[in-house]
Amino acid sequence: MEAFTPLQLFVLGARLELNATSEVEIRLVNGFYELDNTEHATINKYLSSLVERSLMELEASYCLEIGEDNRSISPLTLGRVASYYYLKHTTVRGFCDTMRPECSVPDLLEILSNASEFEELPVRHNEDQTNLDLAERVPLQVSRLTLDSAHTKTNILLQAHFSRLDMPSSDYSTDTKSVLDQAVRVLQAMLDVSADQGWLVTTLNVVQLLQMVIQARWADQSSLLTLPHVQQHHLYLFRPHGAGARPKGFPGLRGPVETLPELVEICGGRREVLDTLLGSELDQGCREQIFQVLVELPLVEVSVEVSGWMEGESSSVSRPLNIYHRGGLRPDSEWVTIHADQEYVLNVHLRQMNKSQKRDSKAHAPRFPKPKDAGWILVVGDTDAREVLALKRVSPLRGGSHGTRAQISLFTPSTPGRVIYTLYLLSDAYQGLDQQYDLCFDVLPPSVEAQVNSELRDLDLDS
Repeated sequence: MEAFTPLQLFVLGARLELNATSEVEIRLVNGFYELDNTEHATINKYLSSLVERSLMELEASYCLEIGEDNRSISPLTLGRVASYYYLKHTTVRGFCDTMRPECSVPDLLEILSNASEFEELPVRHNEDQTNLDLAERVPLQVSRLTLDSAHTKTNILLQAHFSRLDMPSSDYSTDTKSVLDQAVRVLQAMLDVSADQGWLVTTLNVVQLLQMVIQARWADQSSLLTLPHVQQHHLYLFRPHGAGARPKGFPGLRGPVETLPELVEICGGRREVLDTLLGSELDQGCREQIFQVLVELPLVEVSVEVSGWMEGESSSVSRPLNIYHRGGLRPDSEWVTIHADQEYVLNVHLRQMNKSQKRDSKAHAPRFPKPKDAGWILVVGDTDAREVLALKRVSPLRGGSHGTRAQISLFTPSTPGRVIYTLYLLSDAYQGLDQQYDLCFDVLPPSVEAQVNSELRDLDLDS
């Protein structure tokens, strides 16, 4: 590796006082950096060795690649992810070593807890016993041999957060806030790594874990528990009296209300409907807060078009996809034709159907220590191959007629034939608002003409 001049010390972030004016200052600099002296040659040798060791560690963490000439450096995906989310390189190395194509939520919780960002979490004197007491109250087991580990404590605190347990002390409440503050960006990085690898199951489970962190609920719990004041023992209120019954005031109610969108549809913006449903179980103030959160939930209408070149066309064409097919055999008209081995663009239009009176886009997440925007994640997947084809994040939506358009590049398969992809619209803050739609394509043989036109369009866009 090349030596560095004193002027390059600022680039490397090692700012030494080379012009120390006293013998005491020189000794302090020497002692801190373990240098024999502050001569330029000694400093250059030290920095060259430091940079070489750092590059080797980053290469071992799959963050960069050192060229065969031992001089050129190329960043890799994990390096970009770690840089973007300000993560330690050992964290993304752990992702690479432990994440798999079909990680479950408990698997991902373990990987999250083992991130290097949590190694500084304090484990105070005798807290191993407190950790044991908490561990016995959460559903997923942890090793009793590592109760004094910061990573085990992180796991326990996250489970206690999902279970909404009371913390044993103010220190534990502070520690939980610290863990939650770090957890979101670590999960966002895990999402990028999983999608880059094309792991559909793991990607969907990472988003599910992210929702759990924001809402402080386990994924298998009812999304109705998102509403303020609604507890597990209140869920019977959302079930009619007897199977198939239609209680007075609910002529369209055919069965139990299981999800937030169902409740929004039944209420239809009418406060009296919610009052009748909840009865006297909750007081008027509680019902008012529930109604306010309910009408401000971001319910989204989705429409999709595919655009790209087709053989014989003089320009790129855009055609809508019918994503609201309700079962049964699809007619040929609903299979949109595209050419094999070519890039197309999915134009996804998202419109928030309910006009919220809120001035911001913050999610209702009272257990999360910071305000959180209610954003969205679009995933295009091949469920047969369990593969992620594309992922795109979407900013929070505003109620209105225009909505938001997101463009997703999609490369078609190389083999002609009919294929069904799945479009997932996933909330990064709420549980129970996710949607998925089938995208039906009739893949025609490749067309040289269409490919050339598509490539020429890309060249025009680049220029």
